[in-house]
Amino acid sequence: MRRRTFINFLLIIVLTFGFSWTYAQTPPPPQAQTEDNYFLNFEELVKVVKEVKDKYVDEVTLKDLLHNAFRGILEGLDPYSQYIGPEELEELRIETEGEFGGLGIEVIVKDGILTVITPIIGSPAFNSGVLIGDKILKIEDESTENISIRSAIKRLRGKPGSEVTITVLHEGDTAPVDITIERAIIHVKSVRGARIVDEDNKIGYFALTSFQENTLQEMDTAVKELLDKGMSALIIDLRFNPGGLLDTAVAVADRFIKEGVIVSTKGREESQNVIYMAKGKDTYPDFPLIALVNNGSASASEIVAGAIKDHKRGLLLGLKTFGKGSVQSLIPIEEGKSALKLTTAKYYTPSGASIHELGIEPDIKVELALAEVKALHEHLSRVNVGDIRNNGGNQQPQKDGEDAEKTKFVDAQLERAVNVMKGIQIYSKQFKAG
Repeated sequence: MRRRTFINFLLIIVLTFGFSWTYAQTPPPPQAQTEDNYFLNFEELVKVVKEVKDKYVDEVTLKDLLHNAFRGILEGLDPYSQYIGPEELEELRIETEGEFGGLGIEVIVKDGILTVITPIIGSPAFNSGVLIGDKILKIEDESTENISIRSAIKRLRGKPGSEVTITVLHEGDTAPVDITIERAIIHVKSVRGARIVDEDNKIGYFALTSFQENTLQEMDTAVKELLDKGMSALIIDLRFNPGGLLDTAVAVADRFIKEGVIVSTKGREESQNVIYMAKGKDTYPDFPLIALVNNGSASASEIVAGAIKDHKRGLLLGLKTFGKGSVQSLIPIEEGKSALKLTTAKYYTPSGASIHELGIEPDIKVELALAEVKALHEHLSRVNVGDIRNNGGNQQPQKDGEDAEKTKFVDAQLERAVNVMKGIQIYSKQFKAG
């Protein structure tokens, strides 16, 4: 209510500028000069609005000026807070449901530069060689300097089957490269590549690539199938997982954690201080567990990784996670027409550690050279790419047998995880025998 009152009040003082201008020049009584008296801080804003509206080279409407002001207010806070208009509200709904058109990358504006958090496995961007941490310098030869997130998304998305060329600078490279990507309708399949990766020791594996509404059901199905095949240990791959729904992340972690805190959120308002506990229901068997993580593991995937690590339910192997540990709340402003996507709290792991901008360190660090990262992308773009539909489906999932043989690719992080898991199993057998 306070936010709505504030915005309505701003409209009133701008529309009745002549009256408010006189009032603004009159010093208010001392008792009125409090932090809660918003009006005292609006004099400069009102001046700017009037000067722009009266003197800008092209005629601009008050509505457009105010919408731009709202966007600036939110974008100046952090890379995740946004003012959302009607079209963007619809885009946000589609994203949350897990199906949308575009390239399949998660981006932020960092220090004025459009930066890739991670490309979604199997997406057109991933398959075209867009990497974690890439700086997108241009879109269709137009600079992205100081671009807003929503403007970037609008320019990157388009009709399925159409192409867009982006100019990117890979981390560690000195010269940018142009990458042309064909847009697609992307169905984000949460669980990919479920299989037994070591038959002798019955080590199971699957990649969890996002946290959507259907993720838990997909994961339950994969785990059941692996257990039916005799799985005795599991490697869950959270690399390149940009996150998703908080409730889904909690539900996924709950399958591995029997009791205790999974994650907590803390904000300025009491309603944002929430502790999410394991329910101890439908928990998976207590098999040995390793989670693969990298700098593309963000947000919801960091919640799962943090819970696994803090509860000592398993080991984390790979690279430090991205460090996106903040909660965005969708606050309606004008029903169906506008809203705020506002950072209202931060995530904390069960031990009380903040995730935001810090990330989570793996128990076993396995670094990859840039060439190895590119090879990993190329390999994953060939195998287990999931359901990508693109005007007739010219991007089809391929079996990993022949391609893996042809490329002879070795996933160094996964191979290390398998070897560590073998050691855990050997130790466990010896401990039980002793």
